[in-house]
Amino acid sequence: MEKVVFTTGGTGGHIYPALSIAKKVREKGIDTLFIGTKHRMEKDIVPNENFRFIGLDVLPLRSVKSVIKMITATISAIKLLKKEKPTKIIAFGNYITIPVLIAANVLRIPYYLQEQNHTMGQANKWFYKGAKKVFIAFENTLESIKEKYKSKFVVTGNPLREEFYGKNKQEERQKLGIKDDERVILVIGGSLGAKNINEAIVKKWKTITEDGRIRLFWATGKDNYEASTYRIRDFGTAVVEPYFENVPELMAASDIVICRAGASTISELIQLEKPSVLIPYDFVGQKENADVLEYVNGAKIFTNETVEKAIDETLSIVRQASMLEFMSENVKTLKKGNSAEIIVNEMGIK
Repeated sequence: MEKVVFTTGGTGGHIYPALSIAKKVREKGIDTLFIGTKHRMEKDIVPNENFRFIGLDVLPLRSVKSVIKMITATISAIKLLKKEKPTKIIAFGNYITIPVLIAANVLRIPYYLQEQNHTMGQANKWFYKGAKKVFIAFENTLESIKEKYKSKFVVTGNPLREEFYGKNKQEERQKLGIKDDERVILVIGGSLGAKNINEAIVKKWKTITEDGRIRLFWATGKDNYEASTYRIRDFGTAVVEPYFENVPELMAASDIVICRAGASTISELIQLEKPSVLIPYDFVGQKENADVLEYVNGAKIFTNETVEKAIDETLSIVRQASMLEFMSENVKTLKKGNSAEIIVNEMGIK
C-alpha cells in the first residue's frame, strides 16, 4: 500500500507547492501525511486543506536549545515513520524538514526534494546527495551542482495553484471590464505589501493616472493600505486594494507586473508569460530568482533605492506593444508545464 509523507513548513513558499503536489497524489487515492512544526503556519494551513498533519517541536539551528530540540524531533520522526511506514517522502527545504530526512536515511526510505529558489537552501544542500531525485524550479540551479549528481536533478518549474493554469488573457480582460485599448499594470508586493514600492507609486501617481489608456491594479499589502492611499484624492480608473484574492485572473489580464521576486511569483510570471519589472528583496535569494527572467530579457530588475526609476521604466514599456510581445515571448521559453503533475510522474506515483 503506497503512502507519501510530505515534510514542509515555515512559509507559504514552502507549503503551497507541497499542497499542489499532495492534491495530485490524493486524486490518485494514495494515503498522504504532512509533517511540519507545531508552531508555524503549516499547522493551520495544511489541516484546512483536509490533509492529516503532525507537528514536531523544531527550531532553526541557532542555539544549544535548538540543537537539543532537533535531536528530540529526529527521534520522534524515526518513531513516527516506523509507525506510518511511508513508501516515499518528499521534502521542500528549510530546517523543518531535517528531522524527517535524517529519519528517512536511518530507515532507508526513498526520499525526494523540491527546491523553489534559484539558489538551493541549506537543508536541500545537505541532503540532495542521498535523494532519489531533486525537483528544481530553474535550470540555472544546476550550475552549482557537481557533474556526478546532475543526473538526479529534474527541472520542473515550481508547483502552482491550479488557478494559474489554462488562463486566457482576453477572456480575463473581458471579465474584468478592461477595454481593448487599455494597458494594464499590476502591482503586487506580497501579502504584506512592499512599503518602498507603495511610496514610489504615490510619488508617481499623477504620471501614472494622467494617461487614460493605463489601468492600474495595485495591492498595497494588508498593513499598508491606509498609509499608502491617504494622500490620494482621486483614484480614477485605478483599482487599489489591500490584497487581491484574484491574483491569477489579474495577472493573466495584465500587460506588465511590478513585484518582488519570490520563487512562486517568478514561476507565476513564467506560467502566464508576463513581462515584469522586479524589485527583489535583499535577502532569501530573490535577486538570483529575478536574474532567471532578466537573463532571457523577460524582466527588468531594479533595487529598493531605484523604485521610482522602475515605475518610469514600466510606464515606458507598457506603451510599447512590440516590447511587451518581445518580453512575453522570451518568458514563454522558460515554461515547463504543470509542475505538480510532472513531479508526481517523476516520483513514479500511479
